[in-house]
Amino acid sequence: MTVIATGGYGRGTAGARLRHRSALPAAIQAGPPGASRVAETILYCLWDMGLKVGHATRSVDECIRQAKADMTIRTALLEARYLLGNRKLFDEMVGRFDKEVVRGTASEFVAAKLAEREERHRRVGQSRYLVEPNVKDGKGGLRDLHTLFWIARYVYRVREPEELIERGVFDRDEYRLFMRCEDFLWSVRCNMHFVTGRAEERPRLRHPARYRGPARLHRAIRSEGCRAPS
Repeated sequence: MTVIATGGYGRGTAGARLRHRSALPAAIQAGPPGASRVAETILYCLWDMGLKVGHATRSVDECIRQAKADMTIRTALLEARYLLGNRKLFDEMVGRFDKEVVRGTASEFVAAKLAEREERHRRVGQSRYLVEPNVKDGKGGLRDLHTLFWIARYVYRVREPEELIERGVFDRDEYRLFMRCEDFLWSVRCNMHFVTGRAEERPRLRHPARYRGPARLHRAIRSEGCRAPS
């Protein structure tokens, strides 16, 4: 049995109000029924602790079959990260994912991600200049940056963003600017979570006393070691 992280937990990011919710995003079982019982025992312990856990228990065959059929699962497995257990099982899943799911399907994946982006923008607002922008799902927000990375990772089959420099997707200055912008958006999002006490994705004008305008937000960003892009 192998425990892996997928999605936001797989890439090592989660909003400040969400970090406690995702401890076991996916479990791959080698086949024996005992693996499912182990997963259930772990989940019951986490639930008893009051944690909200996104999870799935699948065999390698099931991972591959569902990744072929469901683009959301395919995207989540694209960022799979080994946590503990049988490393060979994880490596088998990654190898088969590359050969049986990714190979020859780059155009399909790109088209699906761009369609998702258009639908997301239609839902939350098409403009970059909204008074209360959605920092996560809005146009130019975090999810747009994630989409670009997903496409680049899928097409170039890299595991780390830095590898995109070697592939010629970014030069070093472009990469630093890209990461700087991502850090800025994450800092804004996390500050909103801390200020409102919930997973808030929009800076609400009805809470001016909480935010105290851009100055407070900028100070909070700088205190976290991130500098807003000029």
